Amino acid sequence: MISNVLNIRYLLELCKKLKNLGTDQKEDFIRYNVRYYQFFMTIALSGGCLAAIMCLYSDYMLNGTIMPTLIPRLSLIIPLGLFLFFNNKISNYKLNIALNHTMCHFVLLSTIWAVYHLQDKTYFAAGAVTIHIIMWTLGFSSRIRDTILSYVIYFVEIFISNTFNHYDNMDIILALNIPCAFAVMFAQIILTLITFDHYLAIKQMEKENVTDELTQVGNRALLEEIVDNSSVKIQSPAALIMLDIDHFKNVNDTNGHIVGDNVLKYLADYVTKSVRKDDYVIRYGGEEFLVILNNCTINEGTKTINKIRKGISKDPKSPVPITISAGIAEYTGDYNKALKLADEALYEAKNSGRNKVVVHA
Repeated sequence: MISNVLNIRYLLELCKKLKNLGTDQKEDFIRYNVRYYQFFMTIALSGGCLAAIMCLYSDYMLNGTIMPTLIPRLSLIIPLGLFLFFNNKISNYKLNIALNHTMCHFVLLSTIWAVYHLQDKTYFAAGAVTIHIIMWTLGFSSRIRDTILSYVIYFVEIFISNTFNHYDNMDIILALNIPCAFAVMFAQIILTLITFDHYLAIKQMEKENVTDELTQVGNRALLEEIVDNSSVKIQSPAALIMLDIDHFKNVNDTNGHIVGDNVLKYLADYVTKSVRKDDYVIRYGGEEFLVILNNCTINEGTKTINKIRKGISKDPKSPVPITISAGIAEYTGDYNKALKLADEALYEAKNSGRNKVVVHA
């Protein structure tokens, strides 16, 4: 009982987290779900189409022939072929969701068309319920509102089909399908929360892989992700800054390594708060940090790093008084060259008195 309560509490916590996600994060979560489950969706929908076509056997049992329902059943081959063709070509997750639900409705429409030619239409009540299995599967990579809209269309199709199929057991059809619809939507809510929990775990792992454990800024793994064949995945112009703490060895020797660690964490936090959200702060090694200012001229970058340097030297919140030296170079498409120039500028700053910024022209 206690574990169930804890699970319910955890699900409620997940609900709150999901509700409080920003628009971009929600988009990323749904996109992640669609990308992760789309192959499963393809198999499930193809299997649903195959099952609907194989109902020709039950048609034969009811009618004594498959000829009247042969075309309605086989008509699924065309939308299935189009679905398989466009499925791998669509990159927009919203179109993927729409395509999945459209394919599900083709299965239902094919069934309704086939039932029109059956002498005994009472079995449609059981046949329609099988559509819920497909709907439940689609819940893995759909938003709740997509499923609700799909169900509204689903029941509209049933009511419209009743005008020409004249189901003798319409009350039974509704009695079976309405509870199934609510059950599927409830199951989708739970599935969404479970996949959201999985999504959060994956994102946390991804963050840990590219985050320096001590300072919580980027690490070399992040640098490898954003640098591809000496090209940085940022907007030009950009500025590369190499900086480190002056006489950091003395800080450790005088105050101990715990204080030294606190200084590193302080510096990383100060620099991160002083640059923009789309800039990169990376612990390059030891007390050395690499800052990549995205869409920033060399003049703007020099002003930014000088402001940081002056602020740190006077900040009373620093664990111990420190100064930093920095070298800055312009990134013009060759990361390795810009990094080398920034490193040379840092070396010059340290050898010419420290607590200064040197710009590599």
